[in-house]
Amino acid sequence: MIGARRMDGPSRGWRYIDLALLGSNTLRSYAVSLVRIILSPVLFIAVAWAAIFLLAARHWLPSAFVTGAVVATAFAAVIVAGMALAWSVARTHRRPWRSLVAADLRVDWRRLAIGAGVEAMLLLAFLSIPHLLTGQSWGIKPAMTRPSFVVVMLLIPFQAASEEMLFRGYLTQALGRIFRRRSTIVAIVGLVFGAMHFNAYGPLTVPYLFGLSVIFSIVSLRDERLELTIGAHAGMNWFAISAGALAAGHPDIRLNWAAFAALLLHGALFYGLTRLLVQRCCERSPAG
Repeated sequence: MIGARRMDGPSRGWRYIDLALLGSNTLRSYAVSLVRIILSPVLFIAVAWAAIFLLAARHWLPSAFVTGAVVATAFAAVIVAGMALAWSVARTHRRPWRSLVAADLRVDWRRLAIGAGVEAMLLLAFLSIPHLLTGQSWGIKPAMTRPSFVVVMLLIPFQAASEEMLFRGYLTQALGRIFRRRSTIVAIVGLVFGAMHFNAYGPLTVPYLFGLSVIFSIVSLRDERLELTIGAHAGMNWFAISAGALAAGHPDIRLNWAAFAALLLHGALFYGLTRLLVQRCCERSPAG
């Protein structure tokens, strides 16, 4: 394991980033892993969507289930990428796949619960205040069937873990072999993360998700592990899917500059609340 002592100040996060030193970091190992991580979900989603539309065309799959099936396979494709990533780290880079998650090579379930709970609470508060002030209704109108909704919600934690291990984990650790400034690593990860969601929420998608990625990177490097951001990512997607499933027919979400002010406040609260809860629930020494 890299370093037994928890580091503070300018060294914060390097214990986690340098976990890449546990295995092989050759150009070939990264090239082989990258091809595997990209091709696996592409092939999966091509086969899955072809099967869905073939079944729908022959009326073997009810039309009410098509939307849910397409959404579910999109989430499942990310999970396939995460599985390919874990396999590549273990087989090609020859280091434990848990080195993508935590400096101590263990998964802390309490941190996962803290990240998801704090994120859900903040999102509920931020989205409820306008409705309470204006008295507008939520406009409930289901967009997918209940079975599809349940399947998607069950897939989300694994999808969130796959994305976090790829961006805040693998990419961060790989860039640490090239750059020795955390700000440079965080900025590059943010740009790639934003670009992967290009124009999903309008022209401000990339800068907004860049900011979100920076917040997640700061939290994960502070904690030297990913469970808080995995939980937050899952909580965010649970909330987004729930809102989408209950508000069909509403206009697509488009980000504006006011969203950036909310993001800064959201990030500060998430950072502070998770730190407080981690100190109270995960880092206290046993009594006696």
